[in-house]
Amino acid sequence: MSIDLAALQSSLRASAGGARLQPIGLGRLVVGSGALDEVAGVVEDLVVTAGSRDVVLLSDNTTMSYRGKLLKPLVAEALSRCFSLRQVVVGGAGGEAHADEASLADAVAASGRAACVVSVGSGTVTDLAKAVAAEAASRHVVVQTATSVNGYVDPYSVLLRSGAKRTVPTRWPDAVVIDPGVLVEAPPGLNRAGVGDLLAMFSAPADWYLAGVVGTDTSYSDGVVSAVRERGRGLLAMEQDFVKDGAALTELAETLTVSGIAMGVSATTAPASGMEHTVSHLLEMASEAGTGPTNFHGAQVGAATLVAAATWQRVLQAIDGGALDRGGQLPEPGSARTRIERAFAKLDPSGATAAECYADYERKLIRLAELDPIARLRAGWDRHANVLRGLLVDPGSLGRAMTTAGVPAGFSELANPVEDDLAHWAVAHCHLLRDRFTVADLADLLALFEDEDVAADLAVAGAAATP
Repeated sequence: MSIDLAALQSSLRASAGGARLQPIGLGRLVVGSGALDEVAGVVEDLVVTAGSRDVVLLSDNTTMSYRGKLLKPLVAEALSRCFSLRQVVVGGAGGEAHADEASLADAVAASGRAACVVSVGSGTVTDLAKAVAAEAASRHVVVQTATSVNGYVDPYSVLLRSGAKRTVPTRWPDAVVIDPGVLVEAPPGLNRAGVGDLLAMFSAPADWYLAGVVGTDTSYSDGVVSAVRERGRGLLAMEQDFVKDGAALTELAETLTVSGIAMGVSATTAPASGMEHTVSHLLEMASEAGTGPTNFHGAQVGAATLVAAATWQRVLQAIDGGALDRGGQLPEPGSARTRIERAFAKLDPSGATAAECYADYERKLIRLAELDPIARLRAGWDRHANVLRGLLVDPGSLGRAMTTAGVPAGFSELANPVEDDLAHWAVAHCHLLRDRFTVADLADLLALFEDEDVAADLAVAGAAATP
């Protein structure tokens, strides 16, 4: 099933309802066997009127293969035959790239004002390349190297700012090249991480809808959610051997593409990023600070999606029992600041990370104080509850699907297991990271997010993760 970008744009507009959608800024998708051979031609089409033939190949030091050859030298050779090529390598000798302020500044300086940036690498490399291309007003071609995340095609970059993960608007790629011959060479765990990233479609849209009900984000679109879930239903029945099948990987890559486009046209990552992503971001921040293990982003998102599903299940049950009628209370700004400072002190003793997080969280508190979210939820709750239950999938079903697909279903099953204390910390403080309203914020308002509540959700998720 290939993607017709024009038809997808028309379909999204027709089903948008009252939501205002942005145009799809991704200019071209080149998908299929032999797509890699077209990279030079794609770049030629983009720079033909640029007045410059300077091209940057941006990558990291990770070794990648394609048809028995090293991938990056192969792309470099093809580009150097047609363009004045400069190679920019991000990250250390071990291959791992970091999307932090220093790395971005170095990449921007090294790339100059090239007519086109061609990125070959992970989601982090792609995020850096999008930011570099935006800074330099360059064209950007993405060579997708795994089915790991949905961020290859969207107009955002996830960057580390003062130690905190931040999603920053950058730019759409001009073209994305997806060759199954490249995808099948990626580490199986990295390809499976894309399934984990996509499983957020069964929790994040509920957070997005919830934010619309309370009034903090009015961009919710049924059409956007449906466009992704129509393709994503197959995730719940994927078999473990899909990582060996080029056709299956291509289909997964296309589903990730539609998910990325959904975020772009919505002008927010909310269609695919809710509570589960904030949990993963906190774990990544702990890794960057040297206080936690390093794992694939999508794999962490998958495990966190089980926890988010458990939190939703418990909160909905509590509301059925009258939790909304008992009311709720917003945190007082001073106590919230103290809580955030304590939560993030172990990541950054200087306090810069806590200050960055509190700046976003304070904006959320100010808006919520003006909106009276509990009253908004009470009005028409039966209708809202029906919508929310239609958007959610229960933890047990998610856990079984993840096990069938070979995706780590629990934090202890990740390639580098996350200890219980760290997992509890990430879940308990996930709503303090940014200004987006999720079920974790609702639970906190209703006094349903105490340590024992978080422990209960982790226990439910853990049970669901057990075959």
